[in-house]
Amino acid sequence: MESLSSVRRIGIFGGSFDPIHLGHLVIAQDAVEKLELSEVIFIPAAIPPHKQHLQQSAVEHRLNMLNLALETDLRFSVSEIELQRGGVSYTFDTICDLKSEYSNSELLLIVGSDTLVDLHNWYNVDELLELCEVASFMRPGESDLMKIREKVQLSARHKDRVLQHAFESHMVGISSSEIRMRVAEGLGIKYLVPPEVEMYIFEHGLYRG
Repeated sequence: MESLSSVRRIGIFGGSFDPIHLGHLVIAQDAVEKLELSEVIFIPAAIPPHKQHLQQSAVEHRLNMLNLALETDLRFSVSEIELQRGGVSYTFDTICDLKSEYSNSELLLIVGSDTLVDLHNWYNVDELLELCEVASFMRPGESDLMKIREKVQLSARHKDRVLQHAFESHMVGISSSEIRMRVAEGLGIKYLVPPEVEMYIFEHGLYRG
């Protein structure tokens, strides 16, 4: 039987990544180090449930930018599982598929501590929390787990589980929406995204409105 110490711990990091930026990479690196992960798998959503009304960049662009940003770091990889499935990307469906693919690994879903407050609204959340652990990175000033716990609307057992792997991250105040806005306004993004991503954005005329 495989010993507990030899079980691979894999972080699952989903999002629109439109575009991926340095804040995403910092969070992933902190997760690897503080949660002792073997790797982090970035999973771009086809259609995020909470952003169905928003227009996204073409799948190929979001995927290409992810691959460019991650190709030199062996700790990170990209999965097209949600893009290939299409439709609204429910985390429950994704974790079910990944559990089959990584049957001998422990999966940790990486989310922001602010996401924990909305977790009770997620599709099949109770079943999801039985399939994987949740690892949450805390925002600046959110070191008090008891205050976060009060905001989480889950059962006591699930609250304990989702806060078990809370970790402090070197939070960088960058958002994809800010980057898109800056490009549209002709402002620089040089220190907000990896150089390869910056070049890709301008070569393909993304976010110019």
